[in-house]
Amino acid sequence: IMIAGDNMKNKKWKLLLFICSLCISSGCTQKQNLEKHSMTATNLGFDTVISFTAYTKNEKEFKKYENELSKQISYYNKIFDRYNHYEGINNIKTINDNAGKKPVEVNEDIIDLLTISKEYAELTNGKFDITLGSVMDLWREAREQAEKNPDNTFVPSMEDLENAKEHSGWDKVQIDKEKNTVYLTDPKTRLDVGAIAKGYAIDKTSQHLKELGVEHGFLNGGGNIRLLGNKPDDSNWVVGVQIPDLTQQATDSISSLSLPGNTSIVTSGDYQRYFDLDGVRYCHIIDPDTLKPAHEIKSATVIKEDSGLCDFLSTAAFNSTDDEIKELSDKTGAGIVWVDKDMNVKSTEHASKF
Repeated sequence: IMIAGDNMKNKKWKLLLFICSLCISSGCTQKQNLEKHSMTATNLGFDTVISFTAYTKNEKEFKKYENELSKQISYYNKIFDRYNHYEGINNIKTINDNAGKKPVEVNEDIIDLLTISKEYAELTNGKFDITLGSVMDLWREAREQAEKNPDNTFVPSMEDLENAKEHSGWDKVQIDKEKNTVYLTDPKTRLDVGAIAKGYAIDKTSQHLKELGVEHGFLNGGGNIRLLGNKPDDSNWVVGVQIPDLTQQATDSISSLSLPGNTSIVTSGDYQRYFDLDGVRYCHIIDPDTLKPAHEIKSATVIKEDSGLCDFLSTAAFNSTDDEIKELSDKTGAGIVWVDKDMNVKSTEHASKF
């Protein structure tokens, strides 16, 4: 997923934001004196719809949580944005703009995200790589061209993609935790944290809301869902994983999961942002090995506590073979449910826990 700056001009993507890749059943017997309140916002960041539901004593209490949520999401959107500058803030764009020039002092959240991303890159044997920003830019340009002028749709050449990849790699990223600085040694290296930033933000925001007192609810950032405690009657939440095809009804699902509180569930799929050319679909998820969109999987859904972990794993799983997905699941303990190109639904043993 892309962070702020990735447009929503594709009608299918707009539709998806409202039906989301996951649907939650929140009907339940409420605790005495608890009221259900919800909000939805399209302007908080990450180029997606943010929705929040919580059971609180009254609307005033809910508004307090809603205001804090808005502040948190807006903050994370700004620092992880690679397309826009914000006054007084050094963000991912600032780091990219100073590649080959000088180290950039950033806040601890950026240092934390980059450190985690490096660990995840090693964990997935390179199936997840935020240093491929220059490659991602080529595909983003192609996708935007397809949206603006379908008659002139094109696919980046392998020569251009391979040249762009020459500027990727963690050997070109210097992180100084003592000085809180990040320096890209190659002038053409670009970071793209779109595959993890939103999940990280949802997880951190959820932790903050719990500390403030939210006991029963859930936060949904365009399909990145984080459950906050169980339902008010202490039962599990029921989450349906949608069929990876927007021509299907939003209520259709490939699987129904009973999930305890404080669980995250994230889906990546080829039906969100894509363009078609000569009968081939080119989605926004790029395989670091081929430098092209993967075609073997329609969607990958990951279940685990940490939303940031789920976010990156769903991307890595989308770019992996069945055996590699099972290995990822075993390494992390995450449950993974995926749909292959022939619409066969598969899952790992860890998914059976839910």
